Amino acid sequence: MDRPSVAFLKAAARRPLGVATVFPTSSALARRLITPLTQSPPGRVIELGAGTGAITRHLVDAAPGQVTALEIDPELARFLRSHLGDIRVVCAPAEDMGHVVEPRTARAVVASLPWTMLSPLTQERIFAAVHKALVPGGVFATYLCLNAYLHPKARTFRARLHTWFPRVEEGAIEWRNLPPAVPWFAWSARN
Repeated sequence: MDRPSVAFLKAAARRPLGVATVFPTSSALARRLITPLTQSPPGRVIELGAGTGAITRHLVDAAPGQVTALEIDPELARFLRSHLGDIRVVCAPAEDMGHVVEPRTARAVVASLPWTMLSPLTQERIFAAVHKALVPGGVFATYLCLNAYLHPKARTFRARLHTWFPRVEEGAIEWRNLPPAVPWFAWSARN
């Protein structure tokens, strides 16, 4: 088993309610999540719930020198710092993004968060922080695992996306992820 997988499993054991799955995000899903970055305006790229860097590696390739990763687990934050260069790693929860990122400086926010394990209030705080951080026309990319897609909090999540963002798109199921996942993309108003 490779080092990222071991680190990820240890994090899941330490905080079982803070990790949505015991499998890191697949490269196939990561590539789909970063696709909108190629057409986004200039600015930083923020990752929420960076874990062991499964998505971060792709973000660094797409936006070298512009990535800030937030990770709530101190051990995973240390892992990211030691294994990925050219990024800023902050050990903080996603809803604290507003304390880390200047308003209107992010061209993209990519989140790998356990949406169905977050309270509606926490979801709301995260959406507010993302909305405040994005430049006009910036993109928010995230996903819901298919096994939790019909969960009441997943429905709340989808409804809130439409409340906070003028343009929202649901992607096709990424079957090459464990568990399969549905990517979601939302854009801030262009002004």
